[in-house]
Amino acid sequence: MALYPVHVHAFCYAPKIRVDDEFFVSDLVFTGTLVADRKIGLTPEGYYDEDAFTWRVQRAFRGAIHSGDMVRTYSGNDSGRFPYEVKVGQRFLIFAFADSTHKGGFAADNCGNSIPLSKAAPTIALVRDLPNRHGGLLYGQMIDGDAGVRIVATRAVGKYSTVTGSDGKFAIRVPPGTYTVTATKPDHLYRDFDLAYKHSNAVNVPDGGSAGLAFREEGK
Repeated sequence: MALYPVHVHAFCYAPKIRVDDEFFVSDLVFTGTLVADRKIGLTPEGYYDEDAFTWRVQRAFRGAIHSGDMVRTYSGNDSGRFPYEVKVGQRFLIFAFADSTHKGGFAADNCGNSIPLSKAAPTIALVRDLPNRHGGLLYGQMIDGDAGVRIVATRAVGKYSTVTGSDGKFAIRVPPGTYTVTATKPDHLYRDFDLAYKHSNAVNVPDGGSAGLAFREEGK
């Protein structure tokens, strides 16, 4: 059986990642049953560094895994812990991706779309439908909620634009491809938010998927 290590982040990126975005940036997407939960660094006082969860894959939607494989995920005992109280025997839908900070490992975004299987039916339906979808979506937000900001997405063969709404959010339907995205407004200067999921100078929009961006005004 194949075994894959996974870890989680201790903070959330922006914007809240869509399922059709997280799927395409994930290396593993699967449903699985928790078969073991090992506490790492456990002290006599009951403190520990992290959980090592072992999952038996039920169904693989993405990645080089198959039904019956064992996938191991690590969750630090801090603000980035796996966002659910999990018990052996529970089943989940898990999104995981390669993590450069853990050589040879993966990460499961604790702010993403991993969810107990009992609540996952709509997400699984969307994942199964992704091969039938075409075109793409650029979406995102102005962290400070700025309205009326012009968002322009440019690639070699086209330019697409929209204006942020009263909540500072935006969405542009675009063909799949790689785009440079800018946010402009008179007397304002914007840059990528430090915790944005993607950089606006080269953002890839997959066919049938989406890509999320976040901007902040300079000086704020």
